[in-house]
Amino acid sequence: MNLTVPSALPLPDAKTVHVWQLQCSATQTVRSHWQSWLSPDERDRLQKYQRAADRDRFIYSRGGLRYLLASYLGPSPTAIQLGYGAYGRPYFLDAQPRLHFNVAHSGDWVIIGLSQCPQIGVDVEVAQPRQRLPSLIQHCLTPQERDSLTLDPTAQLTHFLQYWTLKEAHLKAVGLGLSYPLQQVQVTLHPEPAIICPAHLPNGPITTWQAELWQPDPDVIAAVCVGQTACTIQRFNLATAAGR
Repeated sequence: MNLTVPSALPLPDAKTVHVWQLQCSATQTVRSHWQSWLSPDERDRLQKYQRAADRDRFIYSRGGLRYLLASYLGPSPTAIQLGYGAYGRPYFLDAQPRLHFNVAHSGDWVIIGLSQCPQIGVDVEVAQPRQRLPSLIQHCLTPQERDSLTLDPTAQLTHFLQYWTLKEAHLKAVGLGLSYPLQQVQVTLHPEPAIICPAHLPNGPITTWQAELWQPDPDVIAAVCVGQTACTIQRFNLATAAGR
């Protein structure tokens, strides 16, 4: 797959979610090309990042998103007009009822989820030691979730991040992000990831949620959450275009 020229991709059907993962270091050859696709406001945002790693993540996340949207919908990557919601979520300025999307990035990884369902959210976290982990556990997890954690520090971090990514993917799906208290959302990891107590929405709750956790790399945890059930979640690697 030539990542400098969008390739025609079939839209996911109503019961399918497409999730693309991208390891930034595996696509360094397209960095300058993807940077040229950024809109003026995205270039302004890019210049505000002080660290080179943060600038690279922004280029890969927005460039990869533009590549995929152009591949699914047809226009050139530069013709796609995006706005940003109150909590930073990108959206189409021109109505595109056929496709909805969400983006997350952490460390060397970018995750992009696409669906016909408007309620779609993704998250990704690199499992790095966190000095404030005990405080995060106390403030982000419910009592039931805290009780399920192991005492082994390494396993505890992984377990916590599974809860965190699942909750954040859910909150991004409802458009609230981390503005909503994580402790007011309850999830379970077994026998499979699920939203037990979803975020309360003023316009009425969505009662059907489907979620999935996976590890793009041994030290990376990712999640997707979508406001429907009985759908198929297909994952692809943008660097190789290989489904799995």
